[in-house]
Amino acid sequence: MLATLVWTMLVAGPPAAKLPTATAREMTEALAAVNKALGLESWTGVPCVDRGGLEATIKDISVEDTRRCASTALADGFSGLGKDYAVGITMADIGPVTAFAIGLDDADGWGAYSCDPTRKCTPTKLDAASKQAKRLLERYRKACADPRTVWFPSRDQVCSDIPMAASAGSKPAAAAPAVRPSQTIQTKLPVGKRVDEPATDTSGP
Repeated sequence: MLATLVWTMLVAGPPAAKLPTATAREMTEALAAVNKALGLESWTGVPCVDRGGLEATIKDISVEDTRRCASTALADGFSGLGKDYAVGITMADIGPVTAFAIGLDDADGWGAYSCDPTRKCTPTKLDAASKQAKRLLERYRKACADPRTVWFPSRDQVCSDIPMAASAGSKPAAAAPAVRPSQTIQTKLPVGKRVDEPATDTSGP
């Protein structure tokens, strides 16, 4: 996707000068729905996930629970999901952190990230010079590399050119065991013989 964006800017020209109003509105509404379901960005209401209480009673939220709740939130009213845009949800050890949207096809080169209800976070061009665009592009790159990121509908649609890092739980391949001197085959020579002298048969007839 990032390679596609660079190719678009260098060869086919920059992204569309203006994102269709319907696509921009749906991307923003999809992020708001995810935020409400996951209790992100200070959105009010009872989230789908159980985050527990304060301090010691805070509960970790798994990738599976995050996917289940976000899937329910995006089930209806988002016809452009997977066609005009994709949604990514970044994860930390304690659960979901934030959500963002990346444009597809005619909306390629555009994106949006979630923010609290008091701010207006409209979609922006990923190649823009603004802090918002740079922050979104960096978030997008890290999300593609992180195997924990939850994607709707699929990572393949937006991260095909970005390798995924190994998961934190994976173990590096074991190194070949070193050969100890006791494991090597020792050649026994008669007492007084040099290594470069041929050994004689002393076993008798």
